[in-house]
Amino acid sequence: METVLSANDLCVGYVCRCGVSPIHHHLNFSLRRGELVSLCGANGAGKSTLLRTISKLQPQLAGDITLMDKPLGSYSEKELSRTIGVVLTDRALTGGLTVEEVVSLGRQPYTGFFGRLSTEDKELVKNAIESVGMADYTKKYMAELSDGERQKVMIAKTLVQECPVVILDEPTAGQDYKVYTEIMSFLDELNKNYGITILFITHDMHLAIEYTSRAIVFSEGKCIGDDSVYKILANNDIIEKANLKQTSLYTLATRVGMDPEKLINSFIQTERSRRHGS
Repeated sequence: METVLSANDLCVGYVCRCGVSPIHHHLNFSLRRGELVSLCGANGAGKSTLLRTISKLQPQLAGDITLMDKPLGSYSEKELSRTIGVVLTDRALTGGLTVEEVVSLGRQPYTGFFGRLSTEDKELVKNAIESVGMADYTKKYMAELSDGERQKVMIAKTLVQECPVVILDEPTAGQDYKVYTEIMSFLDELNKNYGITILFITHDMHLAIEYTSRAIVFSEGKCIGDDSVYKILANNDIIEKANLKQTSLYTLATRVGMDPEKLINSFIQTERSRRHGS
């Protein structure tokens, strides 16, 4: 399977007045086309810093990042905006814009800052807003929306960028179960139906099990795990070092001698059937 994003001997952190402050050293990992991968680890482990670095929002301190067979540093801002979509937890200063206006900004890599939207562009914006369930909010201002609604809008904006890679910083943080499942179901559909490669941060291991095939785990400046979520959960050393929490179903299965993967998959399928009324 084709590699779309890779890091080789990567060092990430911050440059400040007193010098360089590295967080991660000698990181090596890759994302393959069509993967949906979770990035896990304790608070303060530098997961958000890594996402900001691989999206070129802050410079790498050392090592190499390759995106679609090209060095990340060789991308212009426009090229990068067409290749990697980013949804961070930072609240963008968009309160004075409507939902439609914010999502339309996702077409800037194709129209330019002052470019007019074509009929096709407008249709893409309309479809993206509808696909995240925000059609009734098109003319509402961002300042009027809840956190979950704003998150949906930012995902729609990323969608109209038509990027092959999307990264998200805790897309479901602080959301209720309904919004949580809506956001993740939509990302799952993007991945399965369009082959978009998705990397997102989460602390929720049940979410990681349900939606991702692989988890990359960080602790104390190093990658300590890169495997299927079930294998990560079975490794007590990784769980302890990264301060991850076993899911209750995984714990139950191991206590009663059942296969955790079979039990959890059965539960997930039952829940999905219930949500879809079948």
